This record gives sequence, C-alpha cells and structure tokens, in this order.
Amino acid sequence: MANRWWIARIAGASTAAFLVATQVVAQSQWEFTVAPYGWLAGLDGNLGTLPGLPSEEVSLSFGEIVEDLDYGLFLFASARNGPWVIYFDGSTVQTTSNESVGGPIVDSIEVVSRTSNLALAAGRTLARNDVSNLDVYIGARAWWLDNEITAKTQAATGLGKIKKSSDANWVDPLIGIAGQYSASDRWNLYGSAEIGGFGVGADREWSLMAGATYAVNERLGLTFGWRYLAVDYEEDGIVFDVTQSGPLLGATFRF
Repeated sequence: MANRWWIARIAGASTAAFLVATQVVAQSQWEFTVAPYGWLAGLDGNLGTLPGLPSEEVSLSFGEIVEDLDYGLFLFASARNGPWVIYFDGSTVQTTSNESVGGPIVDSIEVVSRTSNLALAAGRTLARNDVSNLDVYIGARAWWLDNEITAKTQAATGLGKIKKSSDANWVDPLIGIAGQYSASDRWNLYGSAEIGGFGVGADREWSLMAGATYAVNERLGLTFGWRYLAVDYEEDGIVFDVTQSGPLLGATFRF
C-alpha cells in the first residue's frame, strides 16, 4: 500500500510539472526530436521469474540474446520550447527461449519474456551558448515484466503442457542531467546521466549514455553511442537485478 501511495504521488507531481511547463511556454516555438534506435546490449545480473523459486545468475552477450529475440523496439523523443524541455524514452523487448530437457517427466521448456519501460520527464536548461546546452530534468520511469513458462511433458505422463506465468510492474522516480555540444556543422556530441528508484519502485536505477550524431541534412541525422543501465528490483519473489550495456545505433529526425 505504501508503494502505491508513493506511486500515486509521483504520478500526480509529474503530471502537474508537465502541465505547468506546457502552459508557461505555450506561446513559444516548439522544436521536436524523434530518434528510433537499436540497442545492442548484453545483460548481467540476477533474475527470478517465478515466486517461490530462487533467482539465477545470468551473463548474456548481445549475440546470445539476439538468438532468442522476437522483437525489440526503442524510441527516444524530446520537445523543446525555449529553456523548457520534455523527454520521452521507451522500449519493449520480447525473447523466446527453448530448452530440451529429455527427462522422464518433462520433455522441453519454453520461456517467453517481455520487458518494457517508459520514461517521461520535464526539464529546464541550466546553461546555454551558441554551441552547447545543459539541461536538468525530473520525471518517472514505469516498468513492466511478463514471463510465461511452458513445460511440455512426456506423452506417457498424460499431463500435456504445464503453464506458469508471472508479472511485475512498478514506477521509479528519476532525476537526471543531459547535455549537447556542437563539435562542427555536421557533428553533435551528447551525453546524459540519471538516477532513480530510491526504494519507491526499484531499490535503485541509474544509467549513463554518450555518443554523437552526424547531420545528413537539417532534418536527418545518424546517431552512434553507448548506453549503460542498471536496475535493482525485488518484490513478491520477482527479482530483476541486472545491468545492461552496449552500443546503440539509430536515426534522428528534427522538425
């Protein structure tokens, strides 16, 4: 109940912040950035997908993950109006893994895992000149985890398929800082750092990102970078204590 109360307070405060920022800059000119990207990240840490069962230590490279990947969608966007900015960051990934057991009861096991998160934040420029700017922001990131485990039993048992599922969802407050620097007419460097969780949803959550965008023209750019994300969540037998890191590649559209 305490977590739900905090989540409601955070959601209310975030909504109020967005409304105030929008009203303050309603008469100004908006600048929008939309950047779909791919994140070639590995995963390390501890995962516990079913209550009552111990968590397991995992260490997977991106190559190992992509073998089981069904889909992965990633999107970053921002709306800037004078000194005010709104950030959006979201992703959803689904993997399906199959393992042949060949035991006297269980023949094979299939695990379908879906991990999604969505962040919204409002910020303001702290410093700005002709070639750079630095923003601070505050917001929240929502997480959804879903796991479906199907065990196919041996025909002689007469049990058929046995299915189990689990899910978890939570919201983390977050604060962060982001900056950009125009190295030339074509190259723009960027970076950000944020921290969140604070025991409200996850015990902790933090991330770092840095990279560069090459401007093909005024509207289109090609983005390269590296991202690191760490999350430590555990509740009701679900454990999601992992770090993800790897290069990212994408396109940036400005209008």
